[in-house]
Amino acid sequence: MEKIKAVFFDFDGVIVDSLSFWENLFNKVIKTYQLDATPLLKNDGINFTTHEAIEIMLQHQQRFTKHLYQDIIHWTEKFYTDNFHDHIKLNEQAIDVLKTLKSNDIQIILVSNSSRQQIDYAFQEFNLSNYFDDTISADDVKKGKPNPEGYLKALEKTNRLKNEVIIIEDSTTGIQTAKNAGINCLIYKNESYVDKKNYIDNLNDIYKLIEIKT
Repeated sequence: MEKIKAVFFDFDGVIVDSLSFWENLFNKVIKTYQLDATPLLKNDGINFTTHEAIEIMLQHQQRFTKHLYQDIIHWTEKFYTDNFHDHIKLNEQAIDVLKTLKSNDIQIILVSNSSRQQIDYAFQEFNLSNYFDDTISADDVKKGKPNPEGYLKALEKTNRLKNEVIIIEDSTTGIQTAKNAGINCLIYKNESYVDKKNYIDNLNDIYKLIEIKT
């Protein structure tokens, strides 16, 4: 195995604990705008960015207009900032791991289905900018996860080979995205994969696979 020279992190569920927040957001936006989530449920409700999910629900109800779509997007972004500190928590291990990787000259890129506005807000509130060499949001790709575009863009930015990179993901969608990109993945705290060799329940376990000084 080649020495790992770059690590690509998912955001929600890895850097931050935010599952309950996203469930709450979608429940609220569906109720507020009387949306039909049926087309999302057919795909487990997780295979879309927020923007994709809203567009799909509106198209399904034949209600899509640019004005309504943008109104709902604005609502979700405001909900994000208004409820951020009450419902989104930083993973306690994340900062130490990011610091250690950075001190060992490991390139670090965030690849997320969250919007650019959400990522920028979270990075500001949690002072994360200094730890990441770059970030790729849902706004930076044509298709969000499980489409591999985000991770392939990250690979281009690092100028590394696929076997020099590792992805850290927690969701089934994210894991499939890594597979679609052809890049090795560590599965973080997803109980469905606890018996897999690449499963970790502690971010510090990254060190076992990367030749770095801790």
